Amino acid sequence: MSANPSSPPVATAALAAFERSARAELDPQAAAIRAREPLALHTTLRVGGPADLFVAAHTPDAVARALALAHAGGLPVLILGGGSNLLVSDAGWRGVALQVACDRLRFGDGWCDTEAGAGLLDFIYACRDRGLSALEFAAGVPGDVGGAIYGNAGCYGKAISEFVVSAEICGLDGGSRRTVPAAFFEFEYRDSRLKRDPQVILAARLRVTAAPREAIQAEIDTRLEDRRAKHPDWRTEPTAGSYFKNLPPQSPGGHRVPAGKLLDQLDCRGLRVGDALVFPKHANIVVNAGRATAQEVLTLVEVLRARVRRAFGVELEAEVMFVGERPPLLPHPELG
Repeated sequence: MSANPSSPPVATAALAAFERSARAELDPQAAAIRAREPLALHTTLRVGGPADLFVAAHTPDAVARALALAHAGGLPVLILGGGSNLLVSDAGWRGVALQVACDRLRFGDGWCDTEAGAGLLDFIYACRDRGLSALEFAAGVPGDVGGAIYGNAGCYGKAISEFVVSAEICGLDGGSRRTVPAAFFEFEYRDSRLKRDPQVILAARLRVTAAPREAIQAEIDTRLEDRRAKHPDWRTEPTAGSYFKNLPPQSPGGHRVPAGKLLDQLDCRGLRVGDALVFPKHANIVVNAGRATAQEVLTLVEVLRARVRRAFGVELEAEVMFVGERPPLLPHPELG
């Protein structure tokens, strides 16, 4: 998430001042700082040019302080979590890319306090080991807890919003640090208030329920096997996840229409632009089949949109967020 997804040029002096202050004020154990870091290394699609400065913050305090320093210097900030549901420009990010890499967990009676950078599967396994049920439905979904809350991630008829009790957030200036209830987020399908009112999630309290460990593991196994059959393993076949949101129900109380169902009717599996490829087993997933560029991904995605628009008269809405300088689309016979 970012307050400025277009990433305009920034002053070299401001970047240098931020780097000096960050190195002086942030404990090296709490924050790693690197210049010209390729963001392809930090997204599950493995696409994206370099950030002027990259900061991996391993504590909530380091996240808030890095934000404050960037704000003081007038630098645009791109907030990164696990890097899923994200497509970064080939030109990279002008400013500071701040990865929320804090991942500690603390368990209590019916709840778990998790820092925002905890991986979803790590959280699920930590709960399982304690005989606690929570997010098993999301087993195998790439990303972290903070990003899942930001986008209200879900599958199999469930969403993380059902488990959020409260969260610790701060402003993009690092200030206004506070704990808010779940209602603050105004959760909707694949949406939260944070997409309209940018704040940074530092930690969250999630509801957990005691359950037999064997039953929890069985649910995890079922979900992982289902994903293996239908989805790419993002560690070996890089992907941002489902690219488009499912369409609203056609009648009140009905089910959403899967975007992949429409794309399947138009024979979209296996379509390719350069190394951007529609996954052969799922028409709503784009994978990086080699050295895909953001320009190739965006062109392929527009071909998919154009097919659906022509055939069904509806517009597909991206679930994957694009950030940075948007390139022109490549020439393609299906695009005017």
